[in-house]
Amino acid sequence: MIVPLFVDSFLLGIQHSFEPDHVAAVSVLATEDNKKHRLRKLMWRSSQWALGHSLTLVLFGIFILILKSAMSAHIAGYVEFLIGPIMIWLGVTAIMRNFPKKAIATHPHPHTHMPEGNMLSRSFWIGMIHGLAGTGGACTLAFTLAASDAYTAVGILVLQSVGIIIAMTGYSCLFALSVTRFSGKWKPSVKGINYAVGAFSIVIGVYCLYESFKELF
Repeated sequence: MIVPLFVDSFLLGIQHSFEPDHVAAVSVLATEDNKKHRLRKLMWRSSQWALGHSLTLVLFGIFILILKSAMSAHIAGYVEFLIGPIMIWLGVTAIMRNFPKKAIATHPHPHTHMPEGNMLSRSFWIGMIHGLAGTGGACTLAFTLAASDAYTAVGILVLQSVGIIIAMTGYSCLFALSVTRFSGKWKPSVKGINYAVGAFSIVIGVYCLYESFKELF
């Protein structure tokens, strides 16, 4: 019984990654920077959403193990309420890339900048919030409570997280590489992509808000 449960957990992680709100968010975040990067740097940037998402699932699972109660499912409902505004904000951000502000004259001043890539980007923090959205929290709750012992529960959480990281890092890398190459051949396509992912994110955000209001109120 344990092996099928582990396999189901891994596959659930992959399936959960491709929920509409997750795909919309990662698509917007993956197209934030369409410059060419080395593969290692691109993979790190692409994996941050998945890492944040997985961290939340693991913490939520530990919380369930400690409480040994389904009451923690209510947390997922309230987190879901936050997803709508975040998705709308991401969509507007994507569209606004097509209207860059004019460069402001700069002046030298003594301060240091952190090297790019050394800090966790906002993708990580958005991923953390997304960790309990959709079916993620409910399924983590169900699988964790179904585990026969704490070791099995930890294995479930780890495999689900691995599935999420593999799926979303792969999708984000492929999407970012495709956008970069396509925009290199036809630069006006960047605006079209920004409009498309922005509109998709806004639609998903409005739908999430509607569903959240319906559930909570």
